[in-house]
Amino acid sequence: MPRLIDLTLTLGSDRVTAVPGLIGVTMEPLQTHESHTRSNTKLTLATHLGTHVDAPFHFHADGTTVENMPLEKYMGPALLLDLRELFQGKTPISVSDLQEAGATPQDLKDQIAVLFTGWAQQESGNVRFYSDGPYLSTEGADYLAQNQVNAVAVDFPIDKHPPTPQSTMKDFPVHRLLLGQNIPLIENLINLDQLVGHKFELWALPLKLKGGDGAATRAVARIL
Repeated sequence: MPRLIDLTLTLGSDRVTAVPGLIGVTMEPLQTHESHTRSNTKLTLATHLGTHVDAPFHFHADGTTVENMPLEKYMGPALLLDLRELFQGKTPISVSDLQEAGATPQDLKDQIAVLFTGWAQQESGNVRFYSDGPYLSTEGADYLAQNQVNAVAVDFPIDKHPPTPQSTMKDFPVHRLLLGQNIPLIENLINLDQLVGHKFELWALPLKLKGGDGAATRAVARIL
């Protein structure tokens, strides 16, 4: 049997921080074992909550929506970039940081680049998750794109969030750059420490939402 590592935050738990300006998770019973001898539940959540993926339409009006993205963009061989000793809070992760963690052109091509800081493992669920963590520099995002990564996966908010939920075209440059080149994002992963020293595939297939800008995923790593 292949060894699988669950990389997913549990929706509805206190480990998930809602994106500023968006709703969290609500679960409301529609039927119960007592009333109908079975359970059915109404689930309400934002598409970019907890462990989720982004599709290009998230930041580009003419971009591909999540149900039309090739599934191969959300799965495949992955490269873990261990940035735990390099990142600082409220500070961009640079190209040199990525290179020091092993992001060479030959190793990045056709891989899912997994940026591992430990931030989600430590801070997801806390109010400072979106305000105090590291973020990827625009130059770092361009370096990954130029080296033809298949996708970018992170355990921290990949962009510096604006001070208010209202954003402009100048905000979220990393999202705009990567998604504009059809490179999807896989966000808010946990348990990445269990992948250190291993070769693995990452699978983060999203819910198939019509017109979706992103969707929740059950992200797992398959150790090779």
